[in-house]
Amino acid sequence: MHFTVSSRVTLLFEFWDVNGPAGMVVSVLVVLLMTVFYELLKIWKVSLDSRSKPPSLLDSSSRTTLVETVSESSVPPAPPQHSSSNKRWFLFHVLQTAIHVVQVVLSYMLMLCIMSYSVWIFLGVVLGSAIGYFVAYPLLIRL
Repeated sequence: MHFTVSSRVTLLFEFWDVNGPAGMVVSVLVVLLMTVFYELLKIWKVSLDSRSKPPSLLDSSSRTTLVETVSESSVPPAPPQHSSSNKRWFLFHVLQTAIHVVQVVLSYMLMLCIMSYSVWIFLGVVLGSAIGYFVAYPLLIRL
């Protein structure tokens, strides 16, 4: 397999069959927007994860070794003790799970788009990633 510069490609589904330059431009724009959305989802997920850390992980004064603790990114948010807070925590966790699922599905779809071996689609993913990161990174700094 090798990359091609053709304007003919089938992306993801049989009905997404590109047969000319105009279709390729539209397809590249759609893939580019999908990639920008993926980058924004990553930043949103990081911001939600940072808000849900248990207080023990947010305390920077406690120094422990890596052997003694689990990675911060793998620690789920601790459920609160009050019943009204439990419902809020559960809904928050459902939101985090939904964002994660959308992010994984989108990332696999983008990977499959790249595996069409179209140079144009590949450039759309790369450019979309650059634009998405450029737009989303300042949002992460503010958090």
